[in-house]
Amino acid sequence: MANKELKTYRDVKIKNMDQRELIVFLYESSLRLMEEAKETIAMGDIPGTHEKLDRARNIFLHLLATLNLETGGDFAKKLSSLYSYFVEKITIANVSNSVSELEDIIPLVNEIKLAWEKMEYENSEKSSGGINNLENQLISMEV
Repeated sequence: MANKELKTYRDVKIKNMDQRELIVFLYESSLRLMEEAKETIAMGDIPGTHEKLDRARNIFLHLLATLNLETGGDFAKKLSSLYSYFVEKITIANVSNSVSELEDIIPLVNEIKLAWEKMEYENSEKSSGGINNLENQLISMEV
């Protein structure tokens, strides 16, 4: 019963998120899944690792599929490259049970998540350029 109530609460919360909040939620979820996968790799739990990494990969496939490359311009192209890179690294980690593949991307995913969170803070302060600041952070990451 508690699991059903928790799922209902989560579903309602997700439905009430704006686009930025949903993107941050997806980044947080992918980070959690990759951290959990590192633990399942260490325990030798291959099915558990596969399940977690498959879910993390699907998050980035979803983000990749929902990018609007026409209106997003160079910014969307950079995100597209990053998401493709993340999918590739997660796939390699899944096939090889390699924690190092995940450790390569976790800091990048976290940095982008923090940029999206910062964008909300800047927008709430009536600051201009939330997306521009996110784009500048991507540029500084040399993506």
